[in-house]
Amino acid sequence: MLIPEETIEKIREEADLVEVIGEFVKLEKKGNSFMGLCPFHDDRNPSLSVSPAKKIYKCFSCGASGNVFTFIQNYRNISYPEAVRYVGEKVGIEVDLGGYASHYQIHEKYYKILQTATNFYEFYLKNSSEGKEAREYLYKRKINDEIIKRFRIGLAPREPDLLYNALLKEGYQPLDMIEAGVIRAGENSYYDLFRNRIVFPLEDINGKIVGFSGRIFAKSDEAKYVNSSENKVFKKSRLLYNFFRNTNEIRLRNVVYVFEGFMDVIAAHRAGINHAVAIMGTALTDEQIRALSKVTTNAVVCFDGDSAGIEAAKRAISLFSASGFNVRAALFPRDMDPDDYLNQHGTEKFKALLESAKSGIEYLYEVAKLKFDPKDINSIEVFKNEMFSNLKSFGSAVLTEKFLARLAEDLQVSASSLKEDFRRHSFRAPEPRPREIAVTKPKRQSLQLKYLKTERELLRRACIKKEDCIRIFQGSDCYVDFKNYALLSKIHDYYQKKDIIDGGFLESLKEEEKNLLDEILLSKEAIYCDLPLEELLKLMDEYERLKKFRIVREAVKENPDTEGLSKFAKIRNETVIHKE
Repeated sequence: MLIPEETIEKIREEADLVEVIGEFVKLEKKGNSFMGLCPFHDDRNPSLSVSPAKKIYKCFSCGASGNVFTFIQNYRNISYPEAVRYVGEKVGIEVDLGGYASHYQIHEKYYKILQTATNFYEFYLKNSSEGKEAREYLYKRKINDEIIKRFRIGLAPREPDLLYNALLKEGYQPLDMIEAGVIRAGENSYYDLFRNRIVFPLEDINGKIVGFSGRIFAKSDEAKYVNSSENKVFKKSRLLYNFFRNTNEIRLRNVVYVFEGFMDVIAAHRAGINHAVAIMGTALTDEQIRALSKVTTNAVVCFDGDSAGIEAAKRAISLFSASGFNVRAALFPRDMDPDDYLNQHGTEKFKALLESAKSGIEYLYEVAKLKFDPKDINSIEVFKNEMFSNLKSFGSAVLTEKFLARLAEDLQVSASSLKEDFRRHSFRAPEPRPREIAVTKPKRQSLQLKYLKTERELLRRACIKKEDCIRIFQGSDCYVDFKNYALLSKIHDYYQKKDIIDGGFLESLKEEEKNLLDEILLSKEAIYCDLPLEELLKLMDEYERLKKFRIVREAVKENPDTEGLSKFAKIRNETVIHKE
Protein backbone atom coordinates (compact mmCIF):
# COMPACT_ATOMS: atom_id res chain seq x y z
CA MET A 1 0.00 0.00 0.00
CA LEU A 2 1.29 3.42 -0.90
CA ILE A 3 0.09 5.24 2.24
CA PRO A 4 0.96 3.69 5.63
CA GLU A 5 -2.10 2.29 7.42
CA GLU A 6 -1.22 4.21 10.60
CA THR A 7 -1.25 7.49 8.64
CA ILE A 8 -4.69 6.72 7.21
CA GLU A 9 -6.05 5.82 10.65
CA LYS A 10 -4.58 8.98 12.22
CA ILE A 11 -6.21 11.19 9.58
CA ARG A 12 -9.55 9.39 9.98
CA GLU A 13 -9.45 9.87 13.75
CA GLU A 14 -8.54 13.55 13.59
CA ALA A 15 -10.93 14.49 10.77
CA ASP A 16 -14.26 16.03 11.78
CA LEU A 17 -16.67 14.05 9.60
CA VAL A 18 -19.51 16.54 10.13
CA GLU A 19 -17.29 19.45 9.17
CA VAL A 20 -15.95 17.74 6.05
CA ILE A 21 -19.35 16.59 4.77
CA GLY A 22 -20.86 19.89 5.88
CA GLU A 23 -18.77 21.69 3.25
CA PHE A 24 -20.89 20.01 0.60
CA VAL A 25 -24.18 19.15 2.34
CA LYS A 26 -26.29 21.26 4.71
CA LEU A 27 -26.53 19.20 7.92
CA GLU A 28 -28.90 19.55 10.89
CA LYS A 29 -28.40 17.91 14.27
CA LYS A 30 -30.93 15.18 15.07
CA GLY A 31 -30.17 13.54 18.40
CA ASN A 32 -26.64 12.14 18.34
CA SER A 33 -26.41 12.32 14.54
CA PHE A 34 -26.72 14.90 11.78
CA MET A 35 -29.14 14.65 8.85
CA GLY A 36 -29.01 16.15 5.36
CA LEU A 37 -29.99 15.65 1.73
CA CYS A 38 -27.98 12.78 0.24
CA PRO A 39 -25.79 14.03 -2.62
CA PHE A 40 -25.61 10.59 -4.24
CA HIS A 41 -29.22 10.43 -5.42
CA ASP A 42 -32.11 12.81 -6.08
CA ASP A 43 -33.01 13.22 -2.41
CA ARG A 44 -36.10 15.26 -1.51
CA ASN A 45 -36.34 14.37 2.19
CA PRO A 46 -33.12 14.33 4.25
CA SER A 47 -32.03 10.69 4.33
CA LEU A 48 -28.27 11.04 4.86
CA SER A 49 -27.26 10.32 8.44
CA VAL A 50 -23.83 11.36 9.68
CA SER A 51 -22.57 9.93 12.96
CA PRO A 52 -19.66 11.94 14.45
CA ALA A 53 -19.16 9.33 17.20
CA LYS A 54 -18.86 6.36 14.83
CA LYS A 55 -17.26 8.52 12.11
CA ILE A 56 -19.48 7.04 9.40
CA TYR A 57 -22.32 8.21 7.16
CA LYS A 58 -25.28 6.25 5.83
CA CYS A 59 -28.10 7.09 3.41
CA PHE A 60 -31.29 5.26 4.37
CA SER A 61 -32.69 5.74 0.88
CA CYS A 62 -30.00 4.83 -1.69
CA GLY A 63 -27.71 2.90 0.67
CA ALA A 64 -24.59 5.04 0.18
CA SER A 65 -22.33 4.63 3.20
CA GLY A 66 -18.75 4.81 4.39
CA ASN A 67 -16.24 7.00 6.16
CA VAL A 68 -14.73 10.42 5.50
CA PHE A 69 -12.47 9.08 2.75
CA THR A 70 -15.16 7.27 0.78
CA PHE A 71 -17.43 10.33 0.95
CA ILE A 72 -14.75 12.57 -0.56
CA GLN A 73 -13.77 9.87 -3.05
CA ASN A 74 -17.34 9.52 -4.35
CA TYR A 75 -18.39 13.16 -4.07
CA ARG A 76 -15.33 14.57 -5.85
CA ASN A 77 -14.88 11.58 -8.15
CA ILE A 78 -11.23 11.05 -7.20
CA SER A 79 -9.17 8.01 -6.22
CA TYR A 80 -8.97 6.71 -2.66
CA PRO A 81 -5.33 7.84 -2.13
CA GLU A 82 -6.24 11.31 -3.41
CA ALA A 83 -9.18 11.40 -1.00
CA VAL A 84 -6.84 10.51 1.89
CA ARG A 85 -4.50 13.32 0.86
CA TYR A 86 -7.44 15.77 0.58
CA VAL A 87 -8.68 14.99 4.11
CA GLY A 88 -5.10 14.97 5.38
CA GLU A 89 -4.69 18.57 4.23
CA LYS A 90 -7.80 19.49 6.22
CA VAL A 91 -6.27 18.21 9.46
CA GLY A 92 -2.71 19.33 8.75
CA ILE A 93 -1.21 15.92 8.00
CA GLU A 94 0.88 15.77 4.85
CA VAL A 95 0.35 12.69 2.70
CA ASP A 96 3.02 11.67 0.21
CA LEU A 97 1.45 9.68 -2.60
CA GLY A 98 4.87 8.72 -3.90
CA GLY A 99 4.67 8.07 -7.61
CA TYR A 100 0.88 7.59 -7.56
CA ALA A 101 0.38 11.10 -8.82
CA SER A 102 3.67 11.13 -10.70
CA HIS A 103 2.11 12.39 -13.94
CA TYR A 104 0.79 15.46 -12.13
CA GLN A 105 3.94 15.92 -10.09
CA ILE A 106 6.11 15.79 -13.19
CA HIS A 107 3.90 18.28 -15.01
CA GLU A 108 3.03 20.48 -12.04
CA LYS A 109 4.99 23.42 -13.46
CA TYR A 110 2.82 23.39 -16.59
CA TYR A 111 -0.39 23.31 -14.56
CA LYS A 112 0.83 26.25 -12.50
CA ILE A 113 1.64 28.24 -15.64
CA LEU A 114 -1.80 27.52 -17.09
CA GLN A 115 -3.49 28.48 -13.82
CA THR A 116 -1.50 31.72 -13.65
CA ALA A 117 -2.37 32.45 -17.28
CA THR A 118 -6.06 31.89 -16.51
CA ASN A 119 -5.88 34.37 -13.62
CA PHE A 120 -4.14 36.86 -15.92
CA TYR A 121 -6.79 36.56 -18.65
CA GLU A 122 -9.63 36.88 -16.11
CA PHE A 123 -8.10 40.01 -14.61
CA TYR A 124 -7.52 41.59 -18.02
CA LEU A 125 -11.13 41.03 -19.08
CA LYS A 126 -12.40 42.79 -15.95
CA ASN A 127 -9.85 45.60 -15.68
CA SER A 128 -8.95 46.96 -19.12
CA SER A 129 -10.50 49.12 -21.80
CA GLU A 130 -10.19 46.20 -24.22
CA GLY A 131 -11.95 44.10 -21.61
CA LYS A 132 -14.92 46.46 -21.63
CA GLU A 133 -15.31 45.95 -25.37
CA ALA A 134 -14.99 42.19 -25.00
CA ARG A 135 -17.55 42.08 -22.17
CA GLU A 136 -20.04 43.99 -24.31
CA TYR A 137 -19.58 41.38 -27.02
CA LEU A 138 -20.20 38.60 -24.48
CA TYR A 139 -23.30 40.34 -23.12
CA LYS A 140 -24.69 40.49 -26.66
CA ARG A 141 -24.12 36.74 -26.87
CA LYS A 142 -26.17 36.48 -23.64
CA ILE A 143 -23.13 35.54 -21.59
CA ASN A 144 -23.50 37.53 -18.38
CA ASP A 145 -21.11 38.16 -15.47
CA GLU A 146 -22.28 35.05 -13.61
CA ILE A 147 -21.42 32.86 -16.61
CA ILE A 148 -18.10 34.67 -17.13
CA LYS A 149 -17.14 33.95 -13.54
CA ARG A 150 -18.38 30.36 -13.52
CA PHE A 151 -16.50 29.35 -16.66
CA ARG A 152 -13.50 31.61 -15.89
CA ILE A 153 -13.70 33.39 -19.24
CA GLY A 154 -10.91 35.91 -19.85
CA LEU A 155 -9.28 38.13 -22.44
CA ALA A 156 -5.88 37.95 -24.13
CA PRO A 157 -4.45 41.47 -24.73
CA ARG A 158 -3.61 42.92 -28.14
CA GLU A 159 -0.01 43.49 -27.08
CA PRO A 160 2.18 40.60 -28.20
CA ASP A 161 3.97 39.80 -24.93
CA LEU A 162 2.01 40.98 -21.88
CA LEU A 163 1.33 37.44 -20.67
CA TYR A 164 4.94 36.43 -21.33
CA ASN A 165 6.26 39.30 -19.20
CA ALA A 166 3.73 38.59 -16.45
CA LEU A 167 4.77 34.93 -16.29
CA LEU A 168 8.43 35.91 -16.35
CA LYS A 169 7.89 38.12 -13.30
CA GLU A 170 6.33 35.14 -11.52
CA GLY A 171 9.58 33.23 -12.06
CA TYR A 172 8.51 30.87 -14.86
CA GLN A 173 11.03 29.88 -17.50
CA PRO A 174 10.38 30.64 -21.22
CA LEU A 175 10.88 27.01 -22.25
CA ASP A 176 8.26 25.85 -19.73
CA MET A 177 5.84 28.52 -21.00
CA ILE A 178 6.33 27.22 -24.55
CA GLU A 179 5.80 23.61 -23.47
CA ALA A 180 2.66 24.65 -21.59
CA GLY A 181 1.32 26.02 -24.88
CA VAL A 182 0.82 29.71 -24.03
CA ILE A 183 4.00 31.27 -25.47
CA ARG A 184 5.89 30.88 -28.74
CA ALA A 185 9.44 31.77 -29.69
CA GLY A 186 10.22 34.28 -32.44
CA GLU A 187 13.60 34.96 -34.00
CA ASN A 188 14.77 37.30 -31.27
CA SER A 189 11.94 37.34 -28.74
CA TYR A 190 8.98 35.50 -27.27
CA TYR A 191 5.32 36.30 -27.93
CA ASP A 192 1.91 35.28 -26.57
CA LEU A 193 0.04 32.59 -28.49
CA PHE A 194 -3.37 34.13 -27.78
CA ARG A 195 -3.75 37.83 -28.67
CA ASN A 196 -6.85 40.01 -28.82
CA ARG A 197 -9.13 37.06 -28.22
CA ILE A 198 -11.71 36.08 -25.63
CA VAL A 199 -10.17 33.09 -23.88
CA PHE A 200 -11.98 30.01 -22.53
CA PRO A 201 -9.96 27.71 -20.21
CA LEU A 202 -10.22 24.02 -21.08
CA GLU A 203 -10.13 21.36 -18.37
CA ASP A 204 -9.26 17.68 -18.50
CA ILE A 205 -11.26 14.88 -16.90
CA ASN A 206 -9.65 15.61 -13.51
CA GLY A 207 -10.49 19.33 -13.54
CA LYS A 208 -6.98 20.53 -14.38
CA ILE A 209 -6.72 23.49 -16.78
CA VAL A 210 -4.68 22.08 -19.66
CA GLY A 211 -5.20 24.62 -22.44
CA PHE A 212 -7.34 27.37 -23.93
CA SER A 213 -9.59 28.21 -26.81
CA GLY A 214 -9.41 31.81 -28.02
CA ARG A 215 -12.24 33.42 -29.99
CA ILE A 216 -12.13 36.65 -31.99
CA PHE A 217 -14.69 39.27 -30.96
CA ALA A 218 -13.89 42.03 -33.43
CA LYS A 219 -13.93 42.00 -37.22
CA SER A 220 -10.88 40.12 -38.46
CA ASP A 221 -9.63 37.91 -41.28
CA GLU A 222 -8.11 35.54 -38.74
CA ALA A 223 -9.60 32.16 -37.84
CA LYS A 224 -12.63 32.40 -35.57
CA TYR A 225 -11.03 30.07 -33.00
CA VAL A 226 -7.43 29.33 -32.04
CA ASN A 227 -6.94 26.35 -29.75
CA SER A 228 -4.02 25.05 -27.75
CA SER A 229 -1.96 22.46 -29.60
CA GLU A 230 -1.33 18.94 -28.31
CA ASN A 231 1.47 18.98 -25.76
CA LYS A 232 2.56 17.40 -22.49
CA VAL A 233 -0.73 18.12 -20.72
CA PHE A 234 -3.15 19.10 -23.50
CA LYS A 235 -4.51 15.84 -24.91
CA LYS A 236 -7.76 16.31 -26.77
CA SER A 237 -8.86 12.74 -26.09
CA ARG A 238 -8.74 13.45 -22.33
CA LEU A 239 -10.74 16.67 -22.39
CA LEU A 240 -14.26 16.65 -21.00
CA TYR A 241 -15.35 20.24 -20.63
CA ASN A 242 -17.46 20.97 -17.54
CA PHE A 243 -17.26 17.37 -16.25
CA PHE A 244 -15.24 17.80 -13.08
CA ARG A 245 -17.21 20.87 -12.01
CA ASN A 246 -20.56 19.09 -12.40
CA THR A 247 -19.78 15.50 -11.50
CA ASN A 248 -22.24 15.55 -8.63
CA GLU A 249 -24.98 17.21 -10.69
CA ILE A 250 -24.61 14.46 -13.31
CA ARG A 251 -24.73 11.82 -10.59
CA LEU A 252 -27.86 13.32 -9.03
CA ARG A 253 -29.67 13.61 -12.37
CA ASN A 254 -28.32 10.22 -13.45
CA VAL A 255 -27.97 11.45 -17.02
CA VAL A 256 -25.44 13.53 -18.94
CA TYR A 257 -25.95 15.69 -22.02
CA VAL A 258 -22.93 15.32 -24.31
CA PHE A 259 -22.17 18.24 -26.66
CA GLU A 260 -19.41 18.86 -29.20
CA GLY A 261 -18.09 22.23 -28.03
CA PHE A 262 -17.79 24.37 -24.91
CA MET A 263 -20.11 27.09 -26.26
CA ASP A 264 -22.88 24.48 -26.39
CA VAL A 265 -22.27 23.62 -22.73
CA ILE A 266 -22.43 27.31 -21.85
CA ALA A 267 -25.68 27.54 -23.83
CA ALA A 268 -27.07 24.61 -21.83
CA HIS A 269 -26.07 26.40 -18.61
CA ARG A 270 -27.95 29.50 -19.79
CA ALA A 271 -30.99 27.27 -20.19
CA GLY A 272 -30.61 25.94 -16.65
CA ILE A 273 -29.00 22.62 -17.62
CA ASN A 274 -25.77 21.94 -15.75
CA HIS A 275 -25.42 18.17 -16.16
CA ALA A 276 -23.74 18.69 -19.52
CA VAL A 277 -20.23 18.14 -20.90
CA ALA A 278 -18.41 18.76 -24.18
CA ILE A 279 -15.94 16.40 -25.85
CA MET A 280 -14.24 19.30 -27.68
CA GLY A 281 -14.71 17.95 -31.18
CA THR A 282 -16.51 15.06 -32.79
CA ALA A 283 -14.40 12.09 -31.69
CA LEU A 284 -15.72 10.53 -28.50
CA THR A 285 -12.97 8.48 -26.80
CA ASP A 286 -12.84 5.47 -24.49
CA GLU A 287 -11.26 7.60 -21.75
CA GLN A 288 -14.17 10.04 -21.86
CA ILE A 289 -16.69 7.20 -21.72
CA ARG A 290 -14.89 5.61 -18.76
CA ALA A 291 -14.95 8.90 -16.86
CA LEU A 292 -18.68 9.36 -17.49
CA SER A 293 -19.47 5.76 -16.55
CA LYS A 294 -18.28 6.44 -13.00
CA VAL A 295 -21.24 8.75 -12.40
CA THR A 296 -23.98 7.64 -14.84
CA THR A 297 -24.76 5.17 -17.60
CA ASN A 298 -27.37 7.38 -19.25
CA ALA A 299 -26.24 9.74 -22.02
CA VAL A 300 -27.98 12.10 -24.43
CA VAL A 301 -25.88 12.92 -27.50
CA CYS A 302 -26.46 16.54 -28.59
CA PHE A 303 -24.25 17.09 -31.61
CA ASP A 304 -24.62 19.65 -34.40
CA GLY A 305 -27.19 19.17 -37.14
CA ASP A 306 -24.67 19.22 -40.01
CA SER A 307 -23.41 16.08 -41.74
CA ALA A 308 -20.23 15.95 -39.64
CA GLY A 309 -22.25 16.22 -36.42
CA ILE A 310 -24.67 13.50 -37.53
CA GLU A 311 -21.86 11.11 -38.45
CA ALA A 312 -20.16 11.82 -35.11
CA ALA A 313 -23.44 11.21 -33.26
CA LYS A 314 -23.80 7.84 -35.00
CA ARG A 315 -20.32 6.82 -33.85
CA ALA A 316 -21.02 8.09 -30.32
CA ILE A 317 -24.26 6.08 -30.12
CA SER A 318 -22.35 2.96 -31.15
CA LEU A 319 -19.56 3.56 -28.60
CA PHE A 320 -21.94 4.37 -25.73
CA SER A 321 -24.13 1.35 -26.51
CA ALA A 322 -21.11 -0.96 -26.63
CA SER A 323 -20.10 0.38 -23.19
CA GLY A 324 -23.47 -0.47 -21.64
CA PHE A 325 -24.97 3.02 -21.70
CA ASN A 326 -28.63 3.78 -22.24
CA VAL A 327 -28.11 6.33 -25.01
CA ARG A 328 -30.47 8.81 -26.64
CA ALA A 329 -29.77 11.53 -29.19
CA ALA A 330 -31.24 14.95 -29.95
CA LEU A 331 -31.60 15.82 -33.63
CA PHE A 332 -30.98 19.53 -34.27
CA PRO A 333 -32.15 21.23 -37.47
CA ARG A 334 -29.75 20.93 -40.39
CA ASP A 335 -26.60 23.09 -40.14
CA MET A 336 -27.56 24.39 -36.70
CA ASP A 337 -25.62 23.85 -33.48
CA PRO A 338 -27.16 23.89 -29.96
CA ASP A 339 -25.92 27.44 -29.23
CA ASP A 340 -27.51 28.73 -32.45
CA TYR A 341 -30.75 26.92 -31.67
CA LEU A 342 -31.00 28.44 -28.18
CA ASN A 343 -30.30 31.94 -29.49
CA GLN A 344 -32.91 31.64 -32.23
CA HIS A 345 -35.68 29.70 -30.48
CA GLY A 346 -35.27 30.44 -26.76
CA THR A 347 -34.95 28.39 -23.59
CA GLU A 348 -38.26 26.54 -23.64
CA LYS A 349 -37.88 25.15 -27.15
CA PHE A 350 -34.23 24.32 -26.46
CA LYS A 351 -35.18 22.31 -23.38
CA ALA A 352 -38.07 20.67 -25.22
CA LEU A 353 -35.76 19.52 -28.01
CA LEU A 354 -33.32 17.96 -25.52
CA GLU A 355 -36.09 16.32 -23.52
CA SER A 356 -37.59 14.83 -26.67
CA ALA A 357 -34.31 13.15 -27.59
CA LYS A 358 -34.90 9.87 -29.37
CA SER A 359 -33.51 6.48 -28.46
CA GLY A 360 -30.25 5.59 -30.16
CA ILE A 361 -31.85 3.29 -32.74
CA GLU A 362 -34.66 5.77 -33.40
CA TYR A 363 -32.10 8.51 -34.10
CA LEU A 364 -30.19 6.22 -36.45
CA TYR A 365 -33.39 5.46 -38.31
CA GLU A 366 -34.33 9.11 -38.65
CA VAL A 367 -30.93 10.25 -39.96
CA ALA A 368 -30.71 7.30 -42.35
CA LYS A 369 -34.13 8.25 -43.70
CA LEU A 370 -33.03 11.84 -44.34
CA LYS A 371 -31.11 10.68 -47.42
CA PHE A 372 -33.83 8.27 -48.59
CA ASP A 373 -35.40 8.80 -52.03
CA PRO A 374 -38.25 6.29 -52.68
CA LYS A 375 -37.87 6.79 -56.44
CA ASP A 376 -34.18 5.85 -56.49
CA ILE A 377 -33.43 2.12 -56.29
CA ASN A 378 -29.86 2.77 -55.06
CA SER A 379 -31.21 5.02 -52.31
CA ILE A 380 -33.60 2.26 -51.26
CA GLU A 381 -30.74 -0.25 -50.97
CA VAL A 382 -28.52 2.17 -49.04
CA PHE A 383 -31.32 2.99 -46.56
CA LYS A 384 -32.22 -0.69 -46.17
CA ASN A 385 -28.66 -1.95 -45.67
CA GLU A 386 -27.75 0.87 -43.26
CA MET A 387 -30.69 -0.06 -41.05
CA PHE A 388 -29.89 -3.76 -41.33
CA SER A 389 -26.38 -3.04 -40.02
CA ASN A 390 -27.75 -0.85 -37.21
CA LEU A 391 -30.26 -3.48 -36.10
CA LYS A 392 -27.61 -6.18 -36.21
CA SER A 393 -25.31 -4.13 -33.98
CA PHE A 394 -28.05 -3.63 -31.35
CA GLY A 395 -28.76 -7.38 -31.31
CA SER A 396 -32.36 -7.06 -30.07
CA ALA A 397 -35.08 -9.28 -31.55
CA VAL A 398 -37.79 -6.88 -30.36
CA LEU A 399 -36.15 -3.83 -31.93
CA THR A 400 -35.47 -5.78 -35.10
CA GLU A 401 -39.11 -6.81 -35.48
CA LYS A 402 -40.38 -3.31 -34.72
CA PHE A 403 -38.07 -1.47 -37.11
CA LEU A 404 -38.31 -4.02 -39.91
CA ALA A 405 -42.08 -3.45 -39.88
CA ARG A 406 -41.52 0.29 -39.99
CA LEU A 407 -38.91 -0.04 -42.72
CA ALA A 408 -41.25 -2.21 -44.82
CA GLU A 409 -43.90 0.48 -44.57
CA ASP A 410 -41.49 3.27 -45.59
CA LEU A 411 -40.08 1.23 -48.47
CA GLN A 412 -43.57 0.08 -49.45
CA VAL A 413 -42.56 -3.58 -49.57
CA SER A 414 -43.88 -6.66 -47.80
CA ALA A 415 -42.59 -7.44 -44.32
CA SER A 416 -41.84 -11.02 -45.37
CA SER A 417 -39.53 -10.01 -48.25
CA LEU A 418 -37.73 -7.53 -46.03
CA LYS A 419 -37.25 -10.16 -43.32
CA GLU A 420 -35.78 -12.50 -45.92
CA ASP A 421 -33.32 -9.80 -47.02
CA PHE A 422 -32.41 -9.15 -43.39
CA ARG A 423 -31.82 -12.88 -42.79
CA ARG A 424 -29.48 -13.01 -45.79
CA HIS A 425 -27.72 -9.81 -44.67
CA SER A 426 -27.20 -11.18 -41.15
CA PHE A 427 -25.90 -14.57 -42.16
CA ARG A 428 -24.14 -13.87 -45.40
CA ALA A 429 -20.60 -15.20 -45.59
CA PRO A 430 -17.80 -12.69 -45.16
CA GLU A 431 -15.94 -11.60 -48.27
CA PRO A 432 -13.17 -14.09 -49.13
CA ARG A 433 -9.68 -13.01 -48.18
CA PRO A 434 -6.65 -13.42 -50.43
CA ARG A 435 -4.92 -16.75 -49.74
CA GLU A 436 -1.66 -15.17 -48.63
CA ILE A 437 -3.38 -13.28 -45.81
CA ALA A 438 -4.91 -16.40 -44.27
CA VAL A 439 -1.99 -17.16 -41.91
CA THR A 440 -1.68 -17.63 -38.16
CA LYS A 441 0.06 -14.32 -37.44
CA PRO A 442 -2.91 -12.56 -35.82
CA LYS A 443 -2.68 -14.91 -32.83
CA ARG A 444 1.04 -14.20 -32.41
CA GLN A 445 0.40 -10.48 -32.67
CA SER A 446 -2.31 -10.86 -30.01
CA LEU A 447 0.10 -12.68 -27.68
CA GLN A 448 2.80 -10.12 -28.34
CA LEU A 449 0.38 -7.32 -27.46
CA LYS A 450 -0.55 -9.04 -24.20
CA TYR A 451 3.06 -9.21 -23.07
CA LEU A 452 3.75 -5.66 -24.25
CA LYS A 453 0.85 -4.37 -22.15
CA THR A 454 2.09 -6.40 -19.20
CA GLU A 455 5.55 -4.89 -19.61
CA ARG A 456 4.12 -1.36 -19.74
CA GLU A 457 2.04 -1.98 -16.61
CA LEU A 458 5.19 -3.14 -14.80
CA LEU A 459 6.93 0.02 -15.96
CA ARG A 460 4.03 2.13 -14.65
CA ARG A 461 4.25 0.45 -11.26
CA ALA A 462 8.02 0.87 -11.19
CA CYS A 463 7.50 4.60 -11.59
CA ILE A 464 4.95 4.64 -8.77
CA LYS A 465 6.75 2.71 -6.06
CA LYS A 466 10.46 2.28 -5.35
CA GLU A 467 10.08 -1.19 -3.80
CA ASP A 468 8.18 -2.44 -6.85
CA CYS A 469 10.81 -0.98 -9.17
CA ILE A 470 13.59 -2.90 -7.41
CA ARG A 471 11.56 -6.12 -7.54
CA ILE A 472 10.76 -5.66 -11.24
CA PHE A 473 14.32 -4.70 -12.16
CA GLN A 474 15.70 -7.79 -10.43
CA GLY A 475 13.29 -9.98 -12.38
CA SER A 476 13.62 -11.24 -15.92
CA ASP A 477 16.10 -9.60 -18.29
CA CYS A 478 13.80 -10.50 -21.17
CA TYR A 479 11.89 -7.60 -22.69
CA VAL A 480 9.26 -7.11 -25.41
CA ASP A 481 10.32 -3.58 -26.34
CA PHE A 482 13.90 -2.48 -25.56
CA LYS A 483 12.69 1.15 -25.09
CA ASN A 484 10.67 0.01 -22.09
CA TYR A 485 13.66 -1.80 -20.60
CA ALA A 486 15.89 1.25 -21.14
CA LEU A 487 13.37 3.48 -19.37
CA LEU A 488 13.06 0.99 -16.50
CA SER A 489 16.84 1.10 -16.08
CA LYS A 490 16.76 4.89 -15.82
CA ILE A 491 13.93 4.77 -13.26
CA HIS A 492 15.91 2.23 -11.23
CA ASP A 493 19.04 4.39 -11.37
CA TYR A 494 17.08 7.47 -10.25
CA TYR A 495 15.70 5.57 -7.25
CA GLN A 496 19.30 5.01 -6.13
CA LYS A 497 19.45 8.77 -5.48
CA LYS A 498 15.85 9.58 -4.46
CA ASP A 499 12.86 7.81 -2.94
CA ILE A 500 10.26 9.13 -5.40
CA ILE A 501 10.06 9.97 -9.08
CA ASP A 502 9.74 13.75 -9.35
CA GLY A 503 10.25 16.58 -11.81
CA GLY A 504 14.01 16.14 -11.66
CA PHE A 505 13.65 12.73 -13.28
CA LEU A 506 11.72 14.21 -16.20
CA GLU A 507 14.51 16.70 -16.83
CA SER A 508 16.98 13.84 -17.22
CA LEU A 509 14.99 12.17 -20.02
CA LYS A 510 15.17 12.61 -23.76
CA GLU A 511 12.05 13.92 -25.49
CA GLU A 512 11.14 10.45 -26.80
CA GLU A 513 11.48 8.98 -23.31
CA LYS A 514 9.33 11.75 -21.82
CA ASN A 515 6.58 10.96 -24.32
CA LEU A 516 6.80 7.25 -23.56
CA LEU A 517 6.61 7.83 -19.81
CA ASP A 518 3.69 10.21 -20.19
CA GLU A 519 1.81 7.69 -22.32
CA ILE A 520 2.43 4.84 -19.88
CA LEU A 521 1.39 6.81 -16.79
CA LEU A 522 -1.92 7.80 -18.35
CA SER A 523 -2.88 4.63 -20.23
CA LYS A 524 -3.92 2.23 -17.49
CA GLU A 525 -5.94 -0.84 -18.52
CA ALA A 526 -8.17 -2.34 -15.86
CA ILE A 527 -7.34 -5.97 -16.69
CA TYR A 528 -3.64 -5.33 -16.02
CA CYS A 529 -4.00 -2.74 -13.21
CA ASP A 530 -5.96 -5.22 -11.11
CA LEU A 531 -3.38 -8.01 -11.37
CA PRO A 532 -1.00 -8.51 -8.42
CA LEU A 533 2.64 -7.71 -9.11
CA GLU A 534 3.63 -11.38 -8.86
CA GLU A 535 1.11 -12.33 -11.54
CA LEU A 536 2.53 -9.72 -13.90
CA LEU A 537 6.05 -11.00 -13.28
CA LYS A 538 4.86 -14.56 -13.99
CA LEU A 539 3.49 -13.37 -17.32
CA MET A 540 6.89 -11.95 -18.23
CA ASP A 541 8.56 -15.24 -17.20
CA GLU A 542 6.08 -16.96 -19.48
CA TYR A 543 7.11 -14.60 -22.29
CA GLU A 544 10.79 -15.44 -21.69
CA ARG A 545 10.07 -19.18 -21.98
CA LEU A 546 8.05 -18.59 -25.14
CA LYS A 547 10.89 -16.59 -26.65
CA LYS A 548 13.38 -19.37 -25.87
CA PHE A 549 10.98 -21.90 -27.37
CA ARG A 550 10.81 -19.98 -30.65
CA ILE A 551 14.59 -19.59 -30.83
CA VAL A 552 15.22 -23.31 -30.24
CA ARG A 553 12.42 -24.30 -32.61
CA GLU A 554 14.02 -22.33 -35.44
CA ALA A 555 17.42 -23.79 -34.62
CA VAL A 556 16.03 -27.35 -34.69
CA LYS A 557 14.46 -26.70 -38.07
CA GLU A 558 17.88 -25.85 -39.46
CA ASN A 559 19.79 -28.63 -37.67
CA PRO A 560 17.51 -31.38 -36.30
CA ASP A 561 20.15 -33.33 -34.33
CA THR A 562 19.36 -35.46 -31.26
CA GLU A 563 20.64 -32.95 -28.72
CA GLY A 564 18.69 -30.12 -30.32
CA LEU A 565 15.47 -32.15 -30.43
CA SER A 566 15.88 -33.09 -26.76
CA LYS A 567 16.39 -29.45 -25.76
CA PHE A 568 13.41 -28.43 -27.90
CA ALA A 569 11.17 -31.04 -26.26
CA LYS A 570 12.18 -29.91 -22.77
CA ILE A 571 11.48 -26.22 -23.44
CA ARG A 572 8.28 -27.16 -25.27
CA ASN A 573 6.98 -28.97 -22.17
CA GLU A 574 7.86 -25.96 -19.98
CA THR A 575 6.06 -23.56 -22.30
CA VAL A 576 2.33 -23.47 -21.56
CA ILE A 577 1.38 -21.65 -24.76
CA HIS A 578 3.53 -23.44 -27.35
CA LYS A 579 0.50 -24.26 -29.52
CA GLU A 580 0.36 -20.84 -31.12
